[in-house]
Amino acid sequence: MWIAFTADFDWSPPGATWLVAYKAGMRCNVTAEAGAAAIAAEAGQVIRAPSRAEADQLAADPYWTA
Repeated sequence: MWIAFTADFDWSPPGATWLVAYKAGMRCNVTAEAGAAAIAAEAGQVIRAPSRAEADQLAADPYWTA
C-alpha cells in the first residue's frame, strides 16, 4: 500500500520493541497494517504507486528526500 504522509507518524508492529518514524511529506510503500494505522490516525492517505519514470525523475531531483 502506498501512502502519502500528511503528518509525522510513528508506527510499531504489535509486540515489537522498535518503531518506524514516518515524516510528513514522505510517500512510500508500507505494510497494510501501517497504512491502516496511518489512515485511522489521519496522518496519511492512500496514493497510487509511482511509475518507473516517476520514480527515476524523483531520484534525480537533488531536493527530493524520501
